[in-house]
Amino acid sequence: MAHPTTKNNTVKKYAPKNPLLSPRFGDIATFGRLPHTQNLSGVDIAVVGIPFDGATTYRPGARFAPRAIRTSSCMNRNVHPEYGVHIYKKLSAIDYGDVNCNPLNLKKTFGEISKTYGLLLKADVLPIALGGDHSVIIPILRAMHQKYGHFGLIQFDAHTDTADQAWGEKIHHGTPIRRLLEDGTLRGRDVFQIGIRGPLTSEDQMEWDRKQGITHLTAEEYQKKGMAPVLRKLNRKIPYYLTFDVDGVDPAFAPGTGTPVVGGLSSLQALEAVRALKGLRFIGFDIVEVSPPYDHAELTTLLASTLVFEFMALAALNK
Repeated sequence: MAHPTTKNNTVKKYAPKNPLLSPRFGDIATFGRLPHTQNLSGVDIAVVGIPFDGATTYRPGARFAPRAIRTSSCMNRNVHPEYGVHIYKKLSAIDYGDVNCNPLNLKKTFGEISKTYGLLLKADVLPIALGGDHSVIIPILRAMHQKYGHFGLIQFDAHTDTADQAWGEKIHHGTPIRRLLEDGTLRGRDVFQIGIRGPLTSEDQMEWDRKQGITHLTAEEYQKKGMAPVLRKLNRKIPYYLTFDVDGVDPAFAPGTGTPVVGGLSSLQALEAVRALKGLRFIGFDIVEVSPPYDHAELTTLLASTLVFEFMALAALNK
């Protein structure tokens, strides 16, 4: 459904369909029942799917996540329960559809992601990606760097994603942060990783991260201190990109993921942690590593769709 943002109807604003006219369980699945369009005129925020898992090292299936998350998002509504903000009175939002991914060619897929993000950022649209494995953040953040220059990264994850290689391959879903630090897209002191836990592959794995200046907030530390250690260190003079690997949440709450690690955040803690970031300026968001074949009762996709709603609320507050 479209409705005007101005009284003279010169700018169109996009918002979800009215559920009293079209039931939530009906129609073609778009995120939050938003209109599917690639017309970026008058658009503030766009949800874009990236159905690619060609850089996964363990469980596959994240290629099916965008469609599944959209299906679970039909119960998303309009007003944030804590902030009281009506998202679609603040934001014109659309479902842009999916990036044209090549499941057999990582380079071509990255090129298509770059192309899509180039269009979105040129139109000053804030993008929210539905991944996909975590490798897709490489072209996303390179596009962000071209537009914004200096920005920070807030990463929810069980893993640091700073491995150097696997089977001789420098790019997979466990290496993107290392590659982005090496090419200057990110600065280590502006990277904040929350929920880190689990066994390591080498004795010096975390030492490399510390040398880069990355801030780690382990899942255990979060249980004791919440987000306070991160909030104290954030540079509030720069904008941030938020990436949420769903394996940052304990598999008891998010079983549908490619590389599960026990001992993570609960669903409620994940929401609390994201809400603690209220007031920061964000330039983009993503939810990645959702693998629907390993999900149960939509636990993971429901969490993912709720987190995207939280991202929209943070953007609406800035608006």
